Amino acid sequence: MRYLMIAVIVPIYNTEKYLRETIDSVICQTLSFAEHIRLILLDDASTDGSFAICEQYQKQYPKQIVVKHYDTNQGVSALRNEGVRIAGEMGDELITFLDSDDKLADDAMEKAVQYFDAHEDVFVAAIGIRYFDAYEGEQRLNWRFEKTDVVDIKKDYTYPHYYVGGVFLRHAVLDELHFDESLSFWEDALAVNQVIVSQGKYGLIAGTHYYYRKREDESSLVDTAWHKKERYTTLLSSGYGQLFAYSRKKHHRIIPYVQYMVAYHMRLMMMKSKQSIIEEILSEDELAALRDDVQKVLKKIKVKYILQIPTSLPIIEGMLSMRAGKQVRAKRVYKDNDCVLMYKGVELARMSERSVKLFHIIEDEESEFNGMWRGRFCTPIYAMKKEDYIFAEHNGVRINSEEFICRKQIYILGKRLRCYYHAGFAIAIPKEWDRAVFGIHIAEADADILMNEIVFNEVRLIYFEGETEEHDEFEIDRDDEKDM
Repeated sequence: MRYLMIAVIVPIYNTEKYLRETIDSVICQTLSFAEHIRLILLDDASTDGSFAICEQYQKQYPKQIVVKHYDTNQGVSALRNEGVRIAGEMGDELITFLDSDDKLADDAMEKAVQYFDAHEDVFVAAIGIRYFDAYEGEQRLNWRFEKTDVVDIKKDYTYPHYYVGGVFLRHAVLDELHFDESLSFWEDALAVNQVIVSQGKYGLIAGTHYYYRKREDESSLVDTAWHKKERYTTLLSSGYGQLFAYSRKKHHRIIPYVQYMVAYHMRLMMMKSKQSIIEEILSEDELAALRDDVQKVLKKIKVKYILQIPTSLPIIEGMLSMRAGKQVRAKRVYKDNDCVLMYKGVELARMSERSVKLFHIIEDEESEFNGMWRGRFCTPIYAMKKEDYIFAEHNGVRINSEEFICRKQIYILGKRLRCYYHAGFAIAIPKEWDRAVFGIHIAEADADILMNEIVFNEVRLIYFEGETEEHDEFEIDRDDEKDM
């Protein structure tokens, strides 16, 4: 392995609880710390013991560790920019970024050096993200590392990247890297993607990971950003808008990669888990202004890229509706004993892949449904009509359900997308049945569509208080803001 130096830039603010683990993950790399790694620790006016920890490590490794302390808070972007400046002046060949509560796999640096040695024409590359601490798992986009080692964004435009953590850049592209100090979120995605858009490609370094800490108190920058008003206002113009402008500057148009990555990211604010936050922090006027701004952004994105986002049908319909300024719904096509939801020839969902959920047996002698199972058609892709119904089949015997009013509704950015008034049901299941296959009868097509089998003694019983009918299987998308 040839000689080179990798600069690791670590912005720090009040993370004494995790900082030693972060620093040790760099010192203990399989790549020699003494010979190949420079650690740049930038303390942003911490009020805990973070700066003292930095000084302790610098005394132990004076040649490898650079420490800079600020008396007043500068912000994470200013610190990253300063780190880039320091690394650039020192001539470090590669730089990477590490948040002060995260850590690197012990072979991350070695794998990065091997990758860049083998790919001399790649100037920016990333390693996969793995969550640890309060939540453990793979980041949703880690599938990319199994598909290719170089992403040509002209062809592979559905391979977005957002994090700066775990990104390695050659010295030659540092002039293209700048973090917008006016942004308090998405500044990393903007900075990294300006380099990617300029280069036209980025690398994927497989077999190692950047460990992103998910805290119990959700106090990381990503987790808290969703509770800030600016996340829903300046992000659209200063974040997405800047990336659109940069794409036009470099390519004279908004390239498909940028359109797709913005649409993919916008889906996060459409999720059910974000709606109560949005309604809490934005006034009615601000919410109306947000919808207008969302429409302006979506009009810059072609429909075909929105349709390619791996998300739920209601979110896609919501985005298409906001883009068009009117209600847009997928077309229902009945074929092969199924209902296929399509838009402009693209299949978005199938009814047969959805499910019925049973909650409990109703125990109320005053109710006409006493002794019957209570359940719900648990999918947001279709709002059942009054004439539709759920049925159960067992050994050739069929039993139809009766309607049990459901109060579930889906709102996106303050606008009701669907009402599921007819999705609830009660059904009298014979005691001798141990299981049944459930289906839905859709009256408009006189179609019976089979869905899932339920084993009755395996049902996890759920009871509701009053009119509350919350249940996670009715989410309109998996909340992966663990995403970005």
